[in-house]
Amino acid sequence: MSSSTDPSAPSGHLTGRVLRVSGGVYEVDTPHGVVACSLRGRIKQKDDRIVSVGDLVELDPVEGEQGARIARVLPRHGALTRHGVSRRREQVIVANVDQVAVVAALASPDPDWLMIDRLLALADLNELDRFLVVNKIDEEPGALPAPLETYVRIGYDLLLTSAAVGRALGELEERLRGRITVLSGQSGVGKSSLLNALIPGLDLRVGAVGERQGRGRHTTVASALYPYPGGGYVADTPGLQTLALWEVAPVDLSIGFPEILAAREGCRFNDCLHRSEPGCAVTAAVEAGDISRRRYESYLGLLEETGGSR
Repeated sequence: MSSSTDPSAPSGHLTGRVLRVSGGVYEVDTPHGVVACSLRGRIKQKDDRIVSVGDLVELDPVEGEQGARIARVLPRHGALTRHGVSRRREQVIVANVDQVAVVAALASPDPDWLMIDRLLALADLNELDRFLVVNKIDEEPGALPAPLETYVRIGYDLLLTSAAVGRALGELEERLRGRITVLSGQSGVGKSSLLNALIPGLDLRVGAVGERQGRGRHTTVASALYPYPGGGYVADTPGLQTLALWEVAPVDLSIGFPEILAAREGCRFNDCLHRSEPGCAVTAAVEAGDISRRRYESYLGLLEETGGSR
């Protein structure tokens, strides 16, 4: 996958995958190496933000130059997105994603559980595979904290890793090989350290965690896709405080919460939003302790973003 051609592209055209975008230059991984590309006029006139990291693109060579122009963007099969500043436009963070690895740490920084739930929900809503990586486990762990036990009970795969001592890196490597994976999570949890440990010679800058606030400093300033040894790509994404849900109907939000999705089959109304509706099986399960109240509160917070709390 690190040299990408697409069978749906017309023959005779070179195709590649966009690795990064900077200052109007698109670095594209092709069978002949990485090529610096610009956009053809007809694409740029439409919208120069139409091409994103992870896109498969068709290239036209520039006569007499080493570069090329992006002539066409091939259809996407999945993406991680967020709202633009105006909340009127979707921003694609990484296109053509196969899976999301949500990276957290037990301390330094403390876990942002809402952000973890948001990222896991986004993966499920986009029908992407997902798993949870808890990094900085440098010593043999004892009992898992209750929130992590909850994720395991729900059915999320969990890896306990350490970039510093090499814990479970082989298992993580197997999960990444041959796929396009987004490593995402709050700043300071060690995403760049994990990539440095897994991809020889990468040497991403690693930031410290601020002592006063316990928050990670942003070391990745733009999404970038890295060819993965043995096939596939891994995306390092900016430290994101929030990822807004894009065009999610309130009634569909439960798809992002497997335990709520399972319980809603018992609700009296098909369009139940699981707040205070009569006959709601979800709120009953929360009261009974069968659904984590903390996870339920994450659901309610995201429901408000979709407009479902009104």
